[in-house]
Amino acid sequence: MRRTPEIAFIIFIILFNSCKYQGKELDAINPAQDKTIEEEQFYFDCKKQMINQIEFEACISRPGTFEVKNLNNNITYTHDENPSEFEFRDYNKDGNSDLILEYLTNTPGTEELLLFNSDNNTFVKVEDFIKFPLSLKIRDTDYYFSYHKSGCADNNWDSDLFKIVDYKAIRIGNIRGIGCGNEQENGIYINNVNGDKVEQVKFIKRDEGYWDGKWDFMLDYWSRNYKNFK
Repeated sequence: MRRTPEIAFIIFIILFNSCKYQGKELDAINPAQDKTIEEEQFYFDCKKQMINQIEFEACISRPGTFEVKNLNNNITYTHDENPSEFEFRDYNKDGNSDLILEYLTNTPGTEELLLFNSDNNTFVKVEDFIKFPLSLKIRDTDYYFSYHKSGCADNNWDSDLFKIVDYKAIRIGNIRGIGCGNEQENGIYINNVNGDKVEQVKFIKRDEGYWDGKWDFMLDYWSRNYKNFK
């Protein structure tokens, strides 16, 4: 019974040294673990795509910039503001994938467009593309049209016809729908656009209220009449 304190002390020493040894082992592992954790925090989302026989990787980073790298890990494009999401997609139907950067705003479909330049295998940002949300390409043409709400619970809305010239989106036409007119009569206003000059070319009277067939109207009108706008 008199040896009990000695035995307890020996057990304490063994346990203490064991904890110190385990701590050293953990310290040896932590640098690699910390690096992995740091990378996971920095790179939020990455996607790869083969374009023109070259593999590209695009990454949303936090904090930092949106980056696109090629197979040799060379940065081919950087974007100061990170998007909420992005995708590789052949937007202009030229056979090469482009990059569409999506942003969370009060206007659904707000995006930036990076067109792939096959001459030097880089991506080029299209100036003013962000002004044309929810845009679609008119089949077999170089024209596009967009859509956005313009107030009154989407009873008022706009659709812009535009082209992309030298990596710049240029508005050339506009359809304005007024469904709860205060300052304007309810109806469809079709306008020719040249820079800041907007000229009405047609008016279609409609009743007050939401119009659920407007997407079909936009697609049909722009597809049949895009050549009338320059």
